[in-house]
Amino acid sequence: MGKSRPPIPKELQLSIFRRDRWVCRWCNRPVIFAPVMRLIERDVRLARNGAPLSYYHAHWTRAGAPLLDELGAVIDHVEAYSTGGANSEDNLATACNKCNGRKSSASLKKWGGRVMRKPIKGKYGEPQHWDGLSGVFVILAQRDPVGLTASDRTWLKVFTKGLKVHSRGHACGVQ
Repeated sequence: MGKSRPPIPKELQLSIFRRDRWVCRWCNRPVIFAPVMRLIERDVRLARNGAPLSYYHAHWTRAGAPLLDELGAVIDHVEAYSTGGANSEDNLATACNKCNGRKSSASLKKWGGRVMRKPIKGKYGEPQHWDGLSGVFVILAQRDPVGLTASDRTWLKVFTKGLKVHSRGHACGVQ
């Protein structure tokens, strides 16, 4: 049995997402911050009187959360933790859920030799101001904090640490 992996602090995860501009290191697709999809689903369900939606599922299933199944933002170990890779900034990368699952614990040499998902190129250039919808997360979480999970509350603190707060109580300056 492999060694248990300590959690990667949310501050470090956010640092990696921002460093990588919320784009998958392996396929160059923009990724989506998963907790925002749960809050979007919550708000849309309320507005539509509980109509069934496929925005969020706890296990990111294709049927329950097709965007997260494909583009959910995850932190990937460049060298797998299970093979000795560290939880250090230089060994962590932003990945989409699909690439993270496909890479698994493969070494970079092995991973580089596989048939890769075709990297995408933007017709009008690469995203310049993409934030993985994390700014929407902050707005929705601050607007209606009832029902936030402990993880959501921690993410909100990490995102709003050191930000100015408007008179209406909303943080500005989210990257």
